[in-house]
Amino acid sequence: MAQQTLRPALLERLPSMAVGVLREIGALGDERGCHVYVVGGVVRDLLLGQVTLDLDLAVEGDGIAFAKAVADRYRTGLAVFERFVTARLVFPDGLKMDIATTRREFYAEAALLPTVQPAAIEEDLHRRDFTINAIAMQLNPGQFGRLLDVYGGQRDLRARRIRVLHAGSFQDDPTRIFRAIRFEQRFKFRLEPGTLRLLRQAASTNLIQQLSGPRLQNEILVLFAERDPVRAITRLAKLKLLRFLHRRLCASGTVMRVVRAVPQALAWWGSRSPDAVIDRSLVYLMALLSESSPVVIAGISKRLACSREQATKLSAGGKRLDRILKKLTDRETLRPSQVYRLLVDLPDEVLVLLVAKQVSRHQAAQLRQFKRYLMAYEETRTIATVLKGRDLQTMGLKPGPQYGAILGKLLDARIDGVVTSEEGERVFVQKRLSVLGHYL
Repeated sequence: MAQQTLRPALLERLPSMAVGVLREIGALGDERGCHVYVVGGVVRDLLLGQVTLDLDLAVEGDGIAFAKAVADRYRTGLAVFERFVTARLVFPDGLKMDIATTRREFYAEAALLPTVQPAAIEEDLHRRDFTINAIAMQLNPGQFGRLLDVYGGQRDLRARRIRVLHAGSFQDDPTRIFRAIRFEQRFKFRLEPGTLRLLRQAASTNLIQQLSGPRLQNEILVLFAERDPVRAITRLAKLKLLRFLHRRLCASGTVMRVVRAVPQALAWWGSRSPDAVIDRSLVYLMALLSESSPVVIAGISKRLACSREQATKLSAGGKRLDRILKKLTDRETLRPSQVYRLLVDLPDEVLVLLVAKQVSRHQAAQLRQFKRYLMAYEETRTIATVLKGRDLQTMGLKPGPQYGAILGKLLDARIDGVVTSEEGERVFVQKRLSVLGHYL
């Protein structure tokens, strides 16, 4: 028998607008003759005194038909995923809600996506990853706020432990290995001893290798997007899970110093560029790969099925950054244009990684010098020449590779303040044309 406790005050912790919607959705469930529950992470977080506004609802009945009725009533956007009998709603005010049919799952093979069948709420809860995520709260009037905790999730929350619901959980879905670490580190819980043993057993096999690249990438990047990914990366290394990214990937002392420096680097970058959009999870992955060879980085990009943009950023963040740092810290003075040329091709995530690498070296004077150069670079990124290729042609220069060379020198002069006006640019170009002797 499911443990049932009426705790409507829990839902009152949500914004009043969301509570009102949930009460109305519960009433709609009564109208349509089905039981409706809010399930999973939102219930867990409410029990922990936290608020999550991405709501997961489960319906004993036709979840997709119910979701369409909700979408019609509230005029929301609707996306339907027939395979998993799930629909996603986005309300006009930004509230997001997933509505699914309560279901059981069958895994024909380990690491593959499951086959699903409709089932009662108790079976739906049993298919979930951990007991703390297997708690439901009913929304129907008269039962509003009733908790269903069949598998001891509240007990495990109080004990601050992560526990799987059955022995085959990690074999069914190896991504749960990474989710276990994510929740363990997020809440500062511990893996229950039996769960840790099962995780180690699953990790000792090749189950994770059977995951598709996109599924593995999603789990890694979501893990690295946590508030404190350093703890999670340390845990991955301790459990010897980094080998599933590449057999030669190693969290050496140098690498971990860079990883631990990323939060400071991100904070400094955010203070300088508050509007910049930085892929934090990718920065942490790049930090983890900061001492890896191009071959290892390329292998990891392929394993994770990275996009072209992601792969470009990862490859730019390898060992060549050490050469850039050496040039930026070994010389007392560099012209702004020299700094610009060193950094111009680097994405912002790589620049953040550069800061982290320098922070990790604990050389205060060099760090101050490096930050001065980086701030100077930020000021030069938007500088452009007035003259373009067509202007050079008008001035008598034949089309050819010399266009790029002259315009590059002109941009350097602009950045260094040698040239400050269009007239100055024309004088600068005329001098070089005279030297080249390329008049028609």
